[in-house]
Amino acid sequence: MTGAGIEAIATYVPPGRLSVAELRRHWPGVAGPGGVSTVAVAGFDEDVVTMAVEACDGALAAGGVGTAAVDLLVLATCSSPYAEHSAAAEVARALGLATDAALVDLAGSTVSGVTGLVVAADAVRSGRCRRALVVASERRTGRPGTAVEALGAGAAAALVSADGPVAIGRTASTRFGVPTRWRPDGERALHHYDDARYELMNQVVPAVTGVLADLREDRHAFLAVGPLDVRSRSLLVRAVDPEAEGSSLDVEGTGDLGAAGPLFALAGAVGGEVGTAGVCMAVEPGSGAVGFRVVLGGTIPVRHSRPAEIPVDYVGYLQRFGAVEGPVPPSPIVPHAATPGALRDDGEGSLTGSRCTACGSLNVPPRRRCIDCGGTSHVPERAPRTGTVVTYNVQHVVAVHPEPSPVAVGVVRLTGEGGARGGQISAMVCDSDLELLHVGSPVELVYRRLSADDGLVKYGWKVRVVPEAGDAATTQGAAQGDARS
Repeated sequence: MTGAGIEAIATYVPPGRLSVAELRRHWPGVAGPGGVSTVAVAGFDEDVVTMAVEACDGALAAGGVGTAAVDLLVLATCSSPYAEHSAAAEVARALGLATDAALVDLAGSTVSGVTGLVVAADAVRSGRCRRALVVASERRTGRPGTAVEALGAGAAAALVSADGPVAIGRTASTRFGVPTRWRPDGERALHHYDDARYELMNQVVPAVTGVLADLREDRHAFLAVGPLDVRSRSLLVRAVDPEAEGSSLDVEGTGDLGAAGPLFALAGAVGGEVGTAGVCMAVEPGSGAVGFRVVLGGTIPVRHSRPAEIPVDYVGYLQRFGAVEGPVPPSPIVPHAATPGALRDDGEGSLTGSRCTACGSLNVPPRRRCIDCGGTSHVPERAPRTGTVVTYNVQHVVAVHPEPSPVAVGVVRLTGEGGARGGQISAMVCDSDLELLHVGSPVELVYRRLSADDGLVKYGWKVRVVPEAGDAATTQGAAQGDARS
């Protein structure tokens, strides 16, 4: 039996930020997440699927691995857009994974991210798969006016293979306690018993110590533990072992990241000294904990995607979760079927095009006749994910729900394409300072929600401006790049 370890990690945090001070201004006297200053908020057009795609893209790029090498995708989340339907299938479609790649959805528990790593490691060791892509993605909220209302959003992905330098070792789990946090079926908001100290000391600490005992760890060195706020993490570490080093997870600016929390923590820990051993653990109050032993056998690439932050006020926060609705919007200005990758068939979710064998033009979406020469002989090809703006206009009276105005819509020439009409797509601009937008602006394609029909979410591609040298917004995406290699 072979080993299993992590060979690359990537994280994505959406640009929206809700200040805890803003939250307390509307709900004075309500306790907030301890030690957290802001929470990350997903955009109007972001959800578990779109954020998972961002993180997976980062992990594949960091590891230098193509989608053909991945034969297992595990998606962990507590906030899937579906109660019944595989969200992992939507992620696989966008990434362009092979149709015979195995898919696993782990839902409903904040320990599912760590469980996903354990499942992937077992699959690799047994020879059931060569390489697995594990992604945990969350977009959660609690009931308004409660201490757990402001929860974070984000996604983290890890590549697991037999040769991964960050070894996933012995695993342990323990069931402990009765529910103190839960989300009833059919509701979008988390419920909880408002007794944080009881939850921590009587639920979390016994679960954590149980796992550590099973792992036979004499020194309780957490390499990663989550999801916890800053204060709870500190209290947990002191309660378990006053001399232990604290977790590397810094949630001060993102908030509780649910199932993705431990993977974010692990991403911050894998840059430690080679040979270091510790524990990666996930906890869920009232359910228990799951953990595994980690050994840093070498350094691995880590990529962090952090688009430029956008302040979100409390009303905007509620609007993003549908808790506050405005007037019924008119029909969208861009028909769903005219948007690239709008799921007219299974292949187009991955932005598939067709290359004309006669003139070399790339047609996106695929056409029977080449848009440039009229040729009928084509070869399928995935379109580039970067390009430059050819032309655009800004809509100030916007008929695109639910995005607020102004919104820019434009034409983008994909990188490396030179056809007169081919190699171009029309797309909406998102998460960008429109003052930086100009003809020739470099952009990257991002997977987003376009609309929903009878509860069925329709996804497609938008574009995000990549800040150029000299722009104020230099923290976007690849500006953070590979932290280690």
